[in-house]
Amino acid sequence: MKKKILICMMLAIALLGFTACGSSKIDLNDHLIERRNNLFVAEDELYCVSFSSGQHEQNYALDGIKNAMEDFGILTLNRLDGNPLANDTYTYIVTINDQQYTGYLESSAVDNSYSADLAVAVNDDAVINVQISFTGYNINKDLTNVSSSFNVDSSTALSIANEELSEGISNITSDKNVSFEVVMKILKDSSNPEGISYYWYVGVVSTNGDTLGILIDANSGDIVAKKV
Repeated sequence: MKKKILICMMLAIALLGFTACGSSKIDLNDHLIERRNNLFVAEDELYCVSFSSGQHEQNYALDGIKNAMEDFGILTLNRLDGNPLANDTYTYIVTINDQQYTGYLESSAVDNSYSADLAVAVNDDAVINVQISFTGYNINKDLTNVSSSFNVDSSTALSIANEELSEGISNITSDKNVSFEVVMKILKDSSNPEGISYYWYVGVVSTNGDTLGILIDANSGDIVAKKV
């Protein structure tokens, strides 16, 4: 029961973090404004560092028109206990293969993390090292591509979502003046004592503010939560 409640909360939070737009065709690929394809992770005793990359819309605007896509890569730092990170200056040095990126993490407006967009997408075989420094603490970790072990890749998950959400999309866009946009992310559930679970989240929001969403188990392909 506790796990079911948490999964429903994850779906609700993901939907809250996204607000409207799109075009008129019922093909999720045509409406994607954010697609995350992989996830690299490392942890120590207190913190989790992750890097997720893919493509998102250039000049993001809620105008019902999908712009050209560009590469992005989000570096994120979280506390493992879920508590907020201290109000501090977080500097990072990220080495991806032979390319180095430096800068400062910024506080998230939607959760307890700090993050930065490195504006780069990586292949699944990328070699990534992350160093993060802040008051009294230094992190130096090689990240592991956890998504490489998923039995369900992003394309398969999107196909499942397209099939499951098509009827709902037809309902919320029956008015030809209503359009929609789509985001696709990887969500993590650490509540299971038997191990961490990962899910593909696909969210749809119309220009009227109607929301649809689905969570797909990244290993089994099972639909664990759906809002239609």
